[in-house]
Amino acid sequence: MKTKVLFTTSISHFINDGNTWVLPTVYGFMVKYLGFSNLLVGLLGTIFFALSALSSPFVSYIADKTGKPLQAMSLGIILWGLGLIILGFGIKVDSLPIIILSVVISGVASAFYHPLGASALALTYQGSGGIALGINGAMGSAGRSLYPYITLFLFDALKGNMSLDMIIIGIISIIFAFPSLTIKLTFTDDKKDGNKAYVKTPIYVVSILTIISLFRSIFTQGVSQFLTIILLQLLGFSYNSYLGLVITGILAAAIIGQPLLGYLSDIAGRRLLQGVSTGGAVISFLLFIYTHNLFWLPLFGFFTYSNFPLTLSLTSDLVPRNSTGLANALVWGIGVTGGGAIGPLIVGFLSNVYGLAGALLIVSIFGLLSALMTPLIPRPPKRSKVPLFG
Repeated sequence: MKTKVLFTTSISHFINDGNTWVLPTVYGFMVKYLGFSNLLVGLLGTIFFALSALSSPFVSYIADKTGKPLQAMSLGIILWGLGLIILGFGIKVDSLPIIILSVVISGVASAFYHPLGASALALTYQGSGGIALGINGAMGSAGRSLYPYITLFLFDALKGNMSLDMIIIGIISIIFAFPSLTIKLTFTDDKKDGNKAYVKTPIYVVSILTIISLFRSIFTQGVSQFLTIILLQLLGFSYNSYLGLVITGILAAAIIGQPLLGYLSDIAGRRLLQGVSTGGAVISFLLFIYTHNLFWLPLFGFFTYSNFPLTLSLTSDLVPRNSTGLANALVWGIGVTGGGAIGPLIVGFLSNVYGLAGALLIVSIFGLLSALMTPLIPRPPKRSKVPLFG
């Protein structure tokens, strides 16, 4: 049973996190071949993250009502496949409404995996699956890193047929969703006195972490959703598999960065590493903007995409144990996901006024504010072990 659960959740993690980078990769195609503006791309990014945030309570409701996390998780992966297939059709007929529909479905789909996969693993291993969590997290990191290259490798192999590219990736997602449906894993809600979490959650701590995460995400997602377009417009890349390989290299830096920052946070503290990772992301990106030297982007990827498990671990360190679910939901749902909805829109809108480079410089201010606000976070009274991968 444990092996089956680990396999299905890990494959789903690979696909879910990989698919989240299909859209930013395809945004470059839309700008180059469909004539989309940067503002329209920003709107698509905002729709994706907004729907993800709005769908989270609905996903939790499904999980609570059915008590079957793996089946609900597979529904999310199936929706991912459906969203990408519809995207392929929208690209084929060059229809903006259909493309928007695909982004809406994909945004909803992205809300499923992380809470449900985590529930399935927690139910199966009951706190004793450190290695399993590491394997599962590594698959998510691998998916994020590899999918841009996979997407553009298929694009080249299919002689520029992005429509068929999306359909193939969508079908693969659906195929790998079905194994989860065959595993019988159920849970019951035993959270007695659940309302106490609302009373015990430190409002100041959660508020400051949410604001810091919001500003950080406005910056990082404002950049990330335009990463393909940055390489196309600022560095003159061609839209082919080499572009995908470069993006993969930028994202793969976090595979090393996550365990390294986790290890260093055990020595130096979560709060310090939170500030260092955000400050490092801002500085490395500004150096890229001013020098146009590709060397700085993997460093940006190292600091940016290594931070996710650190943020949630810091939250868990600062609130009572029975409040971590609520606190993480606020920090992640409002802070991280909310920032993801705002950042692309800011970059898209400002790029029409100041150009892409100017818009990116302005959105970097939010990252700088996030780093400068780090000292406002109280020193954690206790330390939990940072998950190696997010």
